[in-house]
Amino acid sequence: MRWAFLSFCLWLSACEGERKKSPVGILSSSASEPRSRMVRSSWHAFREKELPQLRSIRWAVVVHRPTYTLIDSLLAEGVSIIRIYAPEHGIFGEKAAGAKVSDTLYRGIPVLSLYGNRKGPTAAELRDVEGLLFALRDVGVRHYTYLSTLVYVLRVAAEVQVPVWVLDFPNPHAHYSYGPVLDSSLFSFVGMHPIPLVPGLTIGEYARLLVGEGWVPSVKLHVVPWEGWVRGRSLPREAPFFTEPPSPALRDTLAIELYPILGWYEGTHAVSVGRGTDAPFHQVGLPASYPLPRWDTVLFGYRLRPVRFQPMGEKTIYQGWRITRQYPGPIHPDSLFRMGYFLLRAVRTAHTSAEEFYQAEFFDKLFGTPLLRWMEEKQLPIDTLYESFRAPATWEALRQKYQLYPD
Repeated sequence: MRWAFLSFCLWLSACEGERKKSPVGILSSSASEPRSRMVRSSWHAFREKELPQLRSIRWAVVVHRPTYTLIDSLLAEGVSIIRIYAPEHGIFGEKAAGAKVSDTLYRGIPVLSLYGNRKGPTAAELRDVEGLLFALRDVGVRHYTYLSTLVYVLRVAAEVQVPVWVLDFPNPHAHYSYGPVLDSSLFSFVGMHPIPLVPGLTIGEYARLLVGEGWVPSVKLHVVPWEGWVRGRSLPREAPFFTEPPSPALRDTLAIELYPILGWYEGTHAVSVGRGTDAPFHQVGLPASYPLPRWDTVLFGYRLRPVRFQPMGEKTIYQGWRITRQYPGPIHPDSLFRMGYFLLRAVRTAHTSAEEFYQAEFFDKLFGTPLLRWMEEKQLPIDTLYESFRAPATWEALRQKYQLYPD
């Protein structure tokens, strides 16, 4: 045990050396924010440009907590909504991750679940629909299930040839792509197509790619952009779209920023990312019985502060680190993911239980390949891990074909 701890300390010292050699640019914004310009939500653009010609048709809508009030707005406009669909977390965002979403009613309209016994509408349900409005705000990460919900919706809409309008929403990861392209042997509801962990697209751009590349059958698709937004710029603050969380545990911009490097812990044993606390996805820890170092330091542009937390409803007390970003401006993927690999090695090394650290199959589905587990257990350098999992150039060229917003 002492030798293992000594080896870990030596490795930490090496990482600190790498941090000191890191370019200053990682810790500072390379450019100031673009000058202010006219920014208008996709909903406002849809209501002014599209809806006047579509007011008389029968609609189905796919909405969640940040967007369900669009139902009230449409009804006030005299629009006929005959069916509502709710994704993971439910129409009001009250369901925890993985919890079954049940059918219900909203203002007398059937609300049908897309997260339970089925993942998409049925063809029969859409045969009396003349237009489908998809309005889910995602977070820019492959395993966030709203991308898969979009796939199922487009497939069935194509089958019955119902046109689909997708209201687009910016996300803080849209200015870069990173991660392995998902291995086809790992396709599931947390990743249905060969895209990187962070695809570098908005949900509307992803819809364009799905149709344009033939990954879903041909369907009449209308993507309504968030006018005036620039990639890498701060997220809009318009209520309720960006004041209500897209899911219960991703309550703010920092949680969404850290989601690509903390989300993969859903595929491990014993690790908590603070679900059930007042700061989910701001922290990571192991049960306090594990010998996890209690650093208070800045690495790769992020501060790690020692923290102990106890999720609501659990008896276990965890210790680990609260994470905050120290540099301004948009997310730097080289900083974010180096920090992610550093933390993964720290908690895995401290996990001294006979129980396996990884839930291997699910971890691989989340990250996209088994290679990370193998490389990390070999204790390859952090920079080697980072460079090994850059998004390929072929993906960069593909995503640029479908971008709606300038850099």
